[in-house]
Amino acid sequence: MDVALQGRAFERRRQFEKLSPAKQQQTADIYDFVVKSDVFKSQRVYWSPTNVVCVRGDVLMRKIFQRLSNGLTATTQEHADEFFDALVLSGFVSPLRERDAVNAKKLESFADDKGFFVPTDSQLNGRANLNTASVWEVRDDAIQAGTVVKPAKSYAAYAKKRMGYAALDVSCYAVVNDKHKCLYLFESDHALQFSSKMDLSIEATVQFDETLAFGIRVTGTAGSVVFSVESKELQDAWLNSIINAGAQYREAFNLAAETVKSLYDLKDFDMAGKEVSMEKYRGKVVLVVNVSTLCALTPINYPQLAKLDAKYRDQGLEILAFPCNQFAGQEPGTHEEILEFVKKYNCQFQFFEKHDVNGAGARPVFTYLKAQLPGAFGNFIKWNFTKFLVDRNGQPYRRYAPKDGPLSFEEDIKTLLEQTQSAL
Repeated sequence: MDVALQGRAFERRRQFEKLSPAKQQQTADIYDFVVKSDVFKSQRVYWSPTNVVCVRGDVLMRKIFQRLSNGLTATTQEHADEFFDALVLSGFVSPLRERDAVNAKKLESFADDKGFFVPTDSQLNGRANLNTASVWEVRDDAIQAGTVVKPAKSYAAYAKKRMGYAALDVSCYAVVNDKHKCLYLFESDHALQFSSKMDLSIEATVQFDETLAFGIRVTGTAGSVVFSVESKELQDAWLNSIINAGAQYREAFNLAAETVKSLYDLKDFDMAGKEVSMEKYRGKVVLVVNVSTLCALTPINYPQLAKLDAKYRDQGLEILAFPCNQFAGQEPGTHEEILEFVKKYNCQFQFFEKHDVNGAGARPVFTYLKAQLPGAFGNFIKWNFTKFLVDRNGQPYRRYAPKDGPLSFEEDIKTLLEQTQSAL
């Protein structure tokens, strides 16, 4: 199950995809038949106050029976009910009055003669002229979806909350769509129109928001959206998805870090918890990389890093590995487990404690290097195995993407090794 995509639209699609291919195709055929029969025009009901087009369940059921009776399979009520459910699970139609909770582990029965059902396509439900979209219409190509919490907007509301009044924060449903390059906010996970939409491809930025627990701030040409999620893991996942959809990362930069003159001004901790000053590497060519155990890039990077280390260490190359679990949880192990794992690659270089490389808790080495050598997504580490090469004077020289194998920039390493401190 794709845990990045939560909400009943996605839960139902996962249920629908468990049906046989033949049943999925037959459901699509039934829906085409219903649409072509103009049932959403001839039998429609405008539901006030939303003014949305819907049809009664008994009308929809008659169309299902009519379509099934044209086939070779004998039609029973149970058989028709199955396809009624399949129409809802597929996302073609949705109950007008949704249940408060969705039981994703148990197939729901939606067949209800007296209930009302809405086509999720805006062209059919009367909302095409509103320049909007339903949750179902942004479901395809979504890379993150789930419930988020927006804070109270006014100072008065915030003050009331601080004085012990009922919580004023508002839960809403958010979807990041990679194809549309947009962040959509809905009132619920079954809403027929979005409450706001932010284009992530045009001058949009995203950053951790420290005013909220696990907060995220997205800023675009039309303003800002601030929301929080339930955990650090979700915070990282949402931020990554927004960046992948087009936004630039903005670091909440520490003013003290801006005064750093070289790598040698910084410190970190090794896996034993011992403080290590970067001054230790003065005069060396340093390769800094954030590493992980479970990444698809791991078996490519570790052997090449080990090869560079063995070949150039005596000439002055130092490789510094910084484990990080911010990217899809791909470095979940303890320090001992990480060190045991890298033995298979004969990694002899320095490993530091596992820690963040993005956000307010980012280790100083990466905060400094990101600011000096921003990538395509701004001051942000997009994924595991981002690499920074630092010259013999402690000055950042070049940044390499996760997919750039270490051996691909061996010539850059040789160039820096051949230079002396005075020549730089």
